[in-house]
Amino acid sequence: MPALSSNSQVFLLKLARDSIQFYLETRTAPLFEILIEEVKQPGGCFVTLKKIGTLRGCVGTFEGARPLHENVIRMAVASAFEDSRFPPLRTEELPEVRIELSVLGELRKMNSLEELEIGRHGIWIKFGVRAGTYLPEVAVGQGWSREEFLRHCAYEKAGLTAEEFKASEIFLYEVQKFSEEILD
Repeated sequence: MPALSSNSQVFLLKLARDSIQFYLETRTAPLFEILIEEVKQPGGCFVTLKKIGTLRGCVGTFEGARPLHENVIRMAVASAFEDSRFPPLRTEELPEVRIELSVLGELRKMNSLEELEIGRHGIWIKFGVRAGTYLPEVAVGQGWSREEFLRHCAYEKAGLTAEEFKASEIFLYEVQKFSEEILD
């Protein structure tokens, strides 16, 4: 997916927040009329919620068959209410939450370790029905090497054994990341 315009970025951030607010009020997923053609294009995304700088939820999808705006709505609600690492978001927490969106580029199979660029590529490791992913900034934030990035994802996120990791498929992807800080 080509880089999104600043208007589309602002729109998607507001859409994510409005979707969470709507769900808090109604316990149903919203239906919004979308007028910006750019966000109707197919695309995967991750929605990350941070409360006072600390992770509060992060859920995403590689499913690029759906329009990006639909995935943003679905993943915003899932990040707030379905991330198993956290209790569902409460109404009083929403003002303290900042939203980050990571719009995913195409997945491409990694053939050699040298292809992986720390800070540029996210990884998706898949073995059978088990899979795990890390966005590009995770390796940077943790100070991981390429090998550490892959190992942590395989063992901690995908729950693979060493043998399964050796037999797994590894995919790379790039993201366009933006957050509500652009609204301030």
